[in-house]
Formats: sequence, C-alpha cells, structure tokens
Amino acid sequence: MSVREELAGCVGLQHLLEQRAALRREMDTPPEELVALRQALATRRESLGAKQKRREELLAEQEVAQTDADALREEREHFRKQKSMVTNMKQLQAVVSELDHVDVQLKGREDRLIEIMAELEALDRDIATLQEETPDERARRELAEAAWQARNQDAAGELQAVERRLREIQRALGEPAFTRFKKLWTSRKPLAVVPLDGTSCSACHAELRPSLVQQVRTLESLQTCDTCRRLLYDPEQFTGLV
Repeated sequence: MSVREELAGCVGLQHLLEQRAALRREMDTPPEELVALRQALATRRESLGAKQKRREELLAEQEVAQTDADALREEREHFRKQKSMVTNMKQLQAVVSELDHVDVQLKGREDRLIEIMAELEALDRDIATLQEETPDERARRELAEAAWQARNQDAAGELQAVERRLREIQRALGEPAFTRFKKLWTSRKPLAVVPLDGTSCSACHAELRPSLVQQVRTLESLQTCDTCRRLLYDPEQFTGLV
C-alpha cells in the first residue's frame, strides 16, 4: 500500500468517525423545541401531582376538623342544658366559662373548615386544568415527537451506511495500517490525522520544519507533527476526501 493510499484511508476513517459521533449525538439529543415541550408536560404533571397530594391532605384535615366541630357542638349543647339547670351564681359562672371556651374552639374549627373548603374549590379548578394538555400543546408536542422520530430513523440509516463504509476502509487499509491509525486516534481523538495549514500544523498550530513540510508534500513516508504527534497530510493532494 502506498503512502498516499494509507493517508487517504486514515483521512476517510477520521471523517467517518466524526460522522458517526455526530449522528449518535443527534440521535441521543432531542431538539430544543421538543425538550421544552416535554419539560412543560413534566412540569404540568409535577404540579398536578402536588395539588392532588395537597387535596388528599386537606380532605383528611377536613374530616378531622368536622369530627371535632361536631363533638364541640354536642359539648356546647350539653353546657347549654346545664346552664338552664344551675341553682346559683357560682355554678352559672362556671357553666358560662365552659360555654365560652367551647365557642372559641368551635369557631376556630368552623373557620378552618371554611378555609379548607375554599382551598379545595381552588384546587379542584387547578386540577381540572392540569389534568390534560391543551389541544394546541398536545398537537405541538406530538408533531415534534413525530419529527424527531422520523429524523432518528433517517439518522439510523445513515449510521448503518457509515458503519459499512468504516468496515470497508478498515479492510482496504489492512490490519497493520488500521492498528496504527486506531492507536493514534485513541490518543489524539477526535483528530488523528490533520492537514497542513500552510507551513503549520492545523491542530496545534505549531510552525513546522521546512524539511518536514517538504516530506509531507512529497509523500515519501508518513510524517507526524513534532509537537502534537498527529499524522500530517497536504490538503491540496487530498481534495474531495472530506
């Protein structure tokens, strides 16, 4: 295999590896619009869950408060009956004091029951609103989901083609050349082979020795940058590869 053929294979491999990485990122990363729509739905569901939980707490509190209020009303009736049966001022004062105490407690329970009912009404309205997306929200999200799924199917097809081409170039290069490239790419990825930038390395921008530049251009042997150790090639001799 000639130096030109090996360099061409390495450039092709690197380009395909970059394509593969880009396709995988694309398939793993939903578009921003879809992310925003999904987040809106997740936020809606989270808010719905919180309000439903709060509603359950209020219903439990309402049951306890109602039981307490009913018990206090019975207690109030008891003291009212006692009040009609007292025979002296001392007994009357004691019963009135108990009645006042019960009335204060009952008012607190009744006020809290009113607050609970008002909050439950507001929660029921919010829950009804949050239970379903609006038609516009649903349509936009489903359209975005379908578009991303279609794009992923296309990307999966492109990825299969890239994988096939990678295997073809690997076989064409042969095991020794492919192993050299793989070792270099593993240590320098995503750029294992880079073009000259005039008389500099396009990766690390180091100025190259004139003799090294000449050797890269004459294709007598594979040459690497003295600074970053990446494989070098003359882009003018490999047009159309990337």
